[in-house]
Amino acid sequence: MLKDSSSGYGLISILIHWVSALLILFLFGLGVYMVDLTYYDDWYHKGPELHVSLGLLVLLIMVVRIVWRIINPTPVDLPAKAVQQITARLVKFVLYLFIFTVIASGYLITTAEGQAASMFNLIKFPVITQLSSANVDIAGEVHEYLAWGIIALVVLHALGALFHHFAMRDRTLVRMLKPVKKTDIQ
Repeated sequence: MLKDSSSGYGLISILIHWVSALLILFLFGLGVYMVDLTYYDDWYHKGPELHVSLGLLVLLIMVVRIVWRIINPTPVDLPAKAVQQITARLVKFVLYLFIFTVIASGYLITTAEGQAASMFNLIKFPVITQLSSANVDIAGEVHEYLAWGIIALVVLHALGALFHHFAMRDRTLVRMLKPVKKTDIQ
């Protein structure tokens, strides 16, 4: 099924989740790689252009993700201790907060010189405000530190999924790997 149900996630939610995850991990790796590039490296200009384009793509996917969550039923939580459910919700909330903050700070860095941010030269995101050089440095630090925070939360999220799968032996991980079928709907 494409849509979510009370018993599990549909194909659209699963694709949004994994495409977002892969893009974010790739963006992190690319960001770390770009830090040490010199002017004469081939990726000195290519890297930032790709990084910005993919970052803006993540923004669009995250907006679609939120709209999809609003118009779709949310699968019912599997039985777990209250502290586990609260922790899972908190990690997800902070992860979303960090992702949107990293995107915003990246946008502010990109548009600091008054030029629109471009997504693959197809869509231009206009300049809303220009930062001073001191504020660009602050935005850069926010961008870097929260990117590392995202990675830490992703590791925590993955470990939680593996704990559910191997220790608790529930369907938490399977629900994000395999779309719900009509026969699975209760």
